[in-house]
Amino acid sequence: MYRDPELDRLEAAVLTANPTLAEAFGRMIQARAEVLGVKAMFYPTLDFTPWLKSVSNAAQGQWPVPPFPRQLDPWAAVGDTNYEFSLWRQLPQLRAAKEEAKAVQAAFEAIRLSLTSEVAQNYYLVRQIDLELSILDHIIGVFETDLHLTQERTRLGLGQQLDIQRARSQLEQVKGEREGLRWSRAKVENGLAALTGESASAFHLQPRPLAGEPPAVPAGVPSELLERRPDVARAERLMAAANEQIGVARAAFYPSFYLAGFGGFQSLFFNTLLTLHNAYWAAGPLLDVPIFEGGRLIAGLSAAKASYWVTVQEYRKEVLAAFQEVEDYLSGIRILAEQQRRFADAVVASGRQVDMTMDRYRRGLANYFEIVQANKEWLTSQRDDAQTLGKRFVLTALLVKGLGGGWEESSLRTPSSQVPKLGVSAAPAGRAPSPSSAQPVGIPSVQP
Repeated sequence: MYRDPELDRLEAAVLTANPTLAEAFGRMIQARAEVLGVKAMFYPTLDFTPWLKSVSNAAQGQWPVPPFPRQLDPWAAVGDTNYEFSLWRQLPQLRAAKEEAKAVQAAFEAIRLSLTSEVAQNYYLVRQIDLELSILDHIIGVFETDLHLTQERTRLGLGQQLDIQRARSQLEQVKGEREGLRWSRAKVENGLAALTGESASAFHLQPRPLAGEPPAVPAGVPSELLERRPDVARAERLMAAANEQIGVARAAFYPSFYLAGFGGFQSLFFNTLLTLHNAYWAAGPLLDVPIFEGGRLIAGLSAAKASYWVTVQEYRKEVLAAFQEVEDYLSGIRILAEQQRRFADAVVASGRQVDMTMDRYRRGLANYFEIVQANKEWLTSQRDDAQTLGKRFVLTALLVKGLGGGWEESSLRTPSSQVPKLGVSAAPAGRAPSPSSAQPVGIPSVQP
């Protein structure tokens, strides 16, 4: 968008070397692994355990049954399997885990977008300072010439020592401002080094004054671009995950069905362990029905519904904040463009004022105080113009972030690796409704 190779290089470095982004990427991989862990609930478990165990007879309610005497230590090879058949609970859990993983991915995208935007902002701030430094260098050259001229006029009896001191004072003041700008540049440059994962002592940008115009913003930016904002997508995914948790809490009211079995070999002697007459097995169904939980299940469902209601409000808040940010940036870009035109006119006018005042001074019609005032206005107008140009570039970078990645045609296509688009269709319990319909005015009552 900016067509600046150096900025492109810095943003590429952020995507590969920034520790904050690497940490967010690790959390995204962790969330995806947790989804795989939830998927494992749909499959039976199978375990095998060889052991040496002390056993008692059946009279004490333990196996194996006689003829084994009490407190012997037989060899055993045992396997067991278990399978829970409760799709009404497992499916909402899986959908919730997937939505939470998408929310983590959206958080990763938000951090990536924020870091690249921060790099662009700091980069153009450095270039703005370079522009101001070039202005000050030019002004210092002019002031040094003025000081030399004033000294010559005083030597010839056409001036006075007061004029020399005024000329020297304004020269040293501008030199002091230049040193302050150099310190500001060093701090911003060090911030860029930290963002790109480099040592501040080894990182340096060659001075290059800011020039040109920021990318033009189209007259009408479609509101659909806000759907790509990762923070909005994250809020929506969290809302969908919270709604799935309602399905999980509601499923706790229903019974769970299990198929379990175990079997193996057991013998007093290792060499006869794996023989048919030493084998045993058992299998059967198991039904777990909640009868009395002391209100725990009702409380869990109520908490899940309240949590969903909170995420709906957070989603609405994110959308409203997104619209506000974009409108602020658009109005700021428009107003600053007009402001810079005014400052550009002021630069021309103040420059002419300096020339006219200097001409009057050479002819003895003005004192040096008038030159100092004219130079101060000229310097102020030039720095105002440079700072406004820098603000326009920074606001453009903020607008790119606010729109979720820019407004050019190439950036409107959401890559497959990016978070899904907004707009969750309405569905039964355990599925997230559309954002337009998910606007409750109060926490719904619990109906298990």
